[in-house]
Amino acid sequence: MRKLCILFAAFCLVGLTACDASQTNLRKAGYATIQAYNATAPLALAYAQQPSADPTIKAEIKTASADAMKVITPLGADLQSSNPLTALEVSAATAAVAALQAQIAKETVK
Repeated sequence: MRKLCILFAAFCLVGLTACDASQTNLRKAGYATIQAYNATAPLALAYAQQPSADPTIKAEIKTASADAMKVITPLGADLQSSNPLTALEVSAATAAVAALQAQIAKETVK
């Protein structure tokens, strides 16, 4: 019985360590996503302030930026308060930032 308890305790410890590693990776990804947004947002603002900005692209950038903020804001709050993150939360924020970057890239392709 004692061996079973030791084995169970070791299994739980391994499980907790894996969970901590997963949270660490999610937190790193979350911070990287927020940094990517912070690097991208000034580009969006600069484009929107140009008098020659294409109104269609300008509207798409504005929509993509608002969509990104909807997922970046709660992610930032969770990171600051040390709440556990989910892979879905981080991937949604990453996808939203990528969509914003894609809208900005449309203008540079022109």
